[in-house]
Amino acid sequence: MKISKHTFVLLALIVSAAVLSFGWGWDAHRFINRKTVYHLPNSMLLFIQDSAFFSYHSVDADARRNNNDTSFYAEWPRHFMDIDDYPNFHNLPRSLDSVIAIYGWERVKNNGINPWATIWVYDSLVNQLARGNWTAAKLTASDLGHYVGDAHQPLHNTRNYNGQYTNNYGIHSRYETTMLNSNYYLSSLYITPDSVQYIDDRINYVFDYILHTNSLVTTVLQGDTYGKSVSGWNGSGTAPAAYYNALWNFTDNVTLDQMQKATLNLASLWYSAWVDAGLILPTDVLDETPTQPAELLLRQNYPNPFNPSTTISYELPVGGTVSLKVFTLDGREIATLVKDNQSAGVHQVDFDAGDLASGVYLYRLQLGSFSQTRKLMLLK
Repeated sequence: MKISKHTFVLLALIVSAAVLSFGWGWDAHRFINRKTVYHLPNSMLLFIQDSAFFSYHSVDADARRNNNDTSFYAEWPRHFMDIDDYPNFHNLPRSLDSVIAIYGWERVKNNGINPWATIWVYDSLVNQLARGNWTAAKLTASDLGHYVGDAHQPLHNTRNYNGQYTNNYGIHSRYETTMLNSNYYLSSLYITPDSVQYIDDRINYVFDYILHTNSLVTTVLQGDTYGKSVSGWNGSGTAPAAYYNALWNFTDNVTLDQMQKATLNLASLWYSAWVDAGLILPTDVLDETPTQPAELLLRQNYPNPFNPSTTISYELPVGGTVSLKVFTLDGREIATLVKDNQSAGVHQVDFDAGDLASGVYLYRLQLGSFSQTRKLMLLK
């Protein structure tokens, strides 16, 4: 009899708190979200600069999970898809309604809804970016990273998710959490920066990487068997270091390749969301028609020195809430020139300093968490 994923999660909570981090362990999730920015184009500077934020919030989805929630839209089914539980699963319909109509919502829920949850979160990200709600968008992008990361963990894409059918019981946390923590092989993870692509058919894109990940399940299970054989560990009690060394040696190529694919696929989805939100153009179009700035830029005021007015120009690669303020050298704010939601493009504002004394002042442009500061000189 198949043990449902929900039942397994409840048992795991009792047996070991470590198993709470289904999907990659929290260290690996943080790695994926942090390294994804290395694939992004320079036009996505407002995401590139926030790698630490994405890393920190990469595990929010796990923290939200309530394993007593039995509703279809609960958090826990979003983290996996036991795709091979379905007959002829390579040709499973991509429509959630169609799958439910064939197999019933209870079976679909228990087998996980990761691909559809990924699309729901993607759509939310597009809407938040379009509204210029950067705080919400970055949190949603972090969640998207979690679901994409989960879908690249082989044991999240099989009914044999914990080796319970093949004498590999407990492999789930051994592979994803212990092997990839700071005591073992977390520091061996790396990615190679690559180029993102715009994803038009997103549901098939997600299913494609889930099916590829499912094809790697046997390798992970064989690695567990190999690790036991090499180390002499019989599966009882705590696995020794020799087991994890052997497990890594058997699965390192697969694991590193999945980290590369997870970060690149996530970067492509983040990039596609920016395109769909109208913040940037696809790279091939942008190269031919540079219609908006590629990065945030605060220009030197002109004229400078000035008396008593000057013009400040700046360029926004994306829209959002913008502030432009003037400060004394010791940091005291003396003027707010702009505090508004503005679109991407080139903007300028005049600054009249007729009531200020001669001297050097600072002016600072801020968009989201990114800012630039320059000096200006008033001579009367």
